[in-house]
Amino acid sequence: MASRRYLHFGGILVHGSKMWISEFTSIALLILLCSAVTGAIVIILLNVQAIRFNTDRIARLKTEQVLLQRSIDRQQDKTRIGLAVLAAARGQVPPQTLAHLIELVYANSKQYGYDPLLLLAVIQVESVFDPRARGRFRDGEFSGALGLMQLKYATAREVAADLDIELQNRNDLFKPEINVVLGVAYLTRLIKQFQDLKLGILAYNQGPGTIRKTMRENRPLSIRYYNKVLRSYYAMRRIVDGGLRATS
Repeated sequence: MASRRYLHFGGILVHGSKMWISEFTSIALLILLCSAVTGAIVIILLNVQAIRFNTDRIARLKTEQVLLQRSIDRQQDKTRIGLAVLAAARGQVPPQTLAHLIELVYANSKQYGYDPLLLLAVIQVESVFDPRARGRFRDGEFSGALGLMQLKYATAREVAADLDIELQNRNDLFKPEINVVLGVAYLTRLIKQFQDLKLGILAYNQGPGTIRKTMRENRPLSIRYYNKVLRSYYAMRRIVDGGLRATS
């Protein structure tokens, strides 16, 4: 009769294909298993936390990149405005007025979606960047147009009321921060009314009533003012784009 052989390993007894585990060993193995599972869970949680951290970091970097690009674009736009004014005014604009004008034109062009050089072209044709400009008719008589964008007081008051801006008197139109805001708002209103950039610019110069009457009577429009604005605009673009290419 073959003798039975038992193999004993600590709390584990093996006989043939059978194995017995002591209660103490079972508890120890269970603890080891739980520790392994707990360790795996901890590793998973740490990996999840690391993924979240990296995701948040990537999002922050993308946000910073967007903000940096916006800052670069903003400075480039302001540089374009400054170069255009200096070239168009032939250096006759004082530094303080130039800095003020750059900020005003930039802010208003962004608010209404204009190329800032277009606003500068209107200002150049209207006043040659003189905040104290007073408009005159061809016979030399005072026209009533005041400031950078040559607004008449009645028109300025109407636009100011829509924008909830209080005008004290005509002298307020010599303040660039008021004149440019009202002038751009008025130009925008006319372009929207006529649903056309060209007609809006012509109406700014001749008055919307004159433009409507001319169109109603089927007479040709005088477009000399519009052409002057365009010439100024494209001249500024050539100067500015050439200057930026030279410095890049």
